[in-house]
Amino acid sequence: MRTKTESIAGLLEAVERAKQQKDFNILKDLKELRGKFGKVQKCDYLALLNKLIEKYSTDEAAVIHAALMKKVQAGDLEAIRLWNELSKENRDVGEGVQIVDDIKVK
Repeated sequence: MRTKTESIAGLLEAVERAKQQKDFNILKDLKELRGKFGKVQKCDYLALLNKLIEKYSTDEAAVIHAALMKKVQAGDLEAIRLWNELSKENRDVGEGVQIVDDIKVK
């Protein structure tokens, strides 16, 4: 029989494997997270939650970006328009922000 520590380690490894295989099934991950609630220690639960946050915040965006770039390179006009809109939004971030330096030097 597996200990709690081995079970948590196994879950974290499974999340890492799914991340590397680009397996993004949010419903399955949420069900797994719900199933562990109250059954594992708080720190272990938070470790699993943090691993899932990392998986969906960085890796899924990279997969989407790669798919978009592939369509752009193939000449898909809708993908090119979307890429241009996203690029413009990224360039405009911070536009209109005025930095005021009011530190008085003695």
